[in-house]
Amino acid sequence: MRKYLPLIRASYMVSLVYRFGFLFSIIGNIVYLGVAYYLWKSIYQGRDVLNGLTFNETFLYVGLGSAIFILLKTYADWIIHFEIQQGTIATYLTKPLDFQLYSLFTNFGAVLMNLTAITVPTAVVMIFVFKVQVTSGIGLWLFPISLIFAFLISFSIDFFVGLISFYSESVWGVTATKDIIVTVLSGGLIPLQFFPEAMQKILYWLPFQAVYHTPLMMITKADLGWGTFLPMLLLQIAWAIILLIASRLFYNQAIKVIRISGG
Repeated sequence: MRKYLPLIRASYMVSLVYRFGFLFSIIGNIVYLGVAYYLWKSIYQGRDVLNGLTFNETFLYVGLGSAIFILLKTYADWIIHFEIQQGTIATYLTKPLDFQLYSLFTNFGAVLMNLTAITVPTAVVMIFVFKVQVTSGIGLWLFPISLIFAFLISFSIDFFVGLISFYSESVWGVTATKDIIVTVLSGGLIPLQFFPEAMQKILYWLPFQAVYHTPLMMITKADLGWGTFLPMLLLQIAWAIILLIASRLFYNQAIKVIRISGG
């Protein structure tokens, strides 16, 4: 495991090269925050609470959700697809390293870069420009832990989809469908509380909500306590383990049918 740790630093340093990309991401996020602020302000006009959330809580959920979306976007599916098309996947498969762990640690370095360059600045803008109030509570302490497991789930889903490249010429359609499903059903677009109650009961048991809804609720309603957050965290951990194992099993099968073009 120790040999994979330098990959985190290497990936972090490589990400520093694309400064303009981070700059435009920050600017885009600020524009999105402005649009979201006035959109939800108009929705809440004359109302203090909607579906159990105040305007402050909803804006915190949606605004921070946009930053976490960038934070947890691993692009593992596109990277695997590109490496198979170019033939460079053979380089990794012949080296004395585990390709899944290699991808995981490389993506973790990029996540740390996104955290410092995009997520933290977005949070600062929300607090000092939009005057968002964050409630203190156990949820704030569980939030970083929840983010780690959210990353593992997001990576496992992307890695699983990327492995389809071993069987298909392109994963564009599958990836696009996956992105839509995860974004909508995870609460990344709008809080799950705004979905029909019957649908909420289903969504709460799916792995998608563990990517965005779980960590966002821990910071949005940080004072709810262990009775609320512990079951959410345990479900999140369970999905992280299940999806890591599932993606591993699929990987073991996929490398048996590898077809490499290019090189």
